Amino acid sequence: MAFRLDKKRIAKCFRRSLLTYDDAAIVQKKLAKRLLQLLACLPETAFQRVLEIGCCTGGLSELLCEKKPVQVLYLNDLVPDFEAVALSRLRKHTAIQIISCFGDIESVQVPSDLSLILSGATFQWLDNLPSFLELLGRKLEPGAFLAFSMFGAGTFKEFSGLTSVELRYYSNGTILSLLEKDFIVESYEKYEDQLFFPSVREILSHIRATGVGGVSEYQWNKETLKRFEKRYSNEYKCEKGLPVSYSSSCYVVRRR
Repeated sequence: MAFRLDKKRIAKCFRRSLLTYDDAAIVQKKLAKRLLQLLACLPETAFQRVLEIGCCTGGLSELLCEKKPVQVLYLNDLVPDFEAVALSRLRKHTAIQIISCFGDIESVQVPSDLSLILSGATFQWLDNLPSFLELLGRKLEPGAFLAFSMFGAGTFKEFSGLTSVELRYYSNGTILSLLEKDFIVESYEKYEDQLFFPSVREILSHIRATGVGGVSEYQWNKETLKRFEKRYSNEYKCEKGLPVSYSSSCYVVRRR
């Protein structure tokens, strides 16, 4: 069954990961670096007024501010608790005007006159991605950029294969079609990653530590957990250990 998005539950799970996210989010940090590499071809004017959607602890914004001439940076996240962490991380960039606009990005007012909207591994959590991409198409001026990464089908495929619980993922083809109306695609890349763990318990700890409550809050009891551990080991164990798969994509597009 597809995991039903519940913004309060999502926020609760990510809030719980506040102290563990930076250490546990290995693939997310790798994806942030990949996204920034794709931004290398953009003109410096693209980085004047930036909105980051889903800033979490501020890792992607920190990398951006170290490499690009950002003048104004709007920070957004569903979880207000991340604001202090992100601002502390960025305090060394005193020349940059940082403005907080925390809350559900599908409900809050998106700032005007942006040169770039940036988002790392967040759009899969949106309730209505097609409608939101259409909104961004209306908000951005011609020539402005949208750059985002997101996880897709195949992420946690081992878990979903045993429990039938997964997010509703849009295919890459569907996303490209949604973007085509208002944007020109500058870059698009797909990635496959795997992490390996010695036990199923450590996999579940990893999932909780990254805030991904969409699967980590599957309802366990002693018997179902024991059965799940046995099946996971029997079906997926290899020389490296027990795998956790991630499928992701990066998109850099320009407003027509």
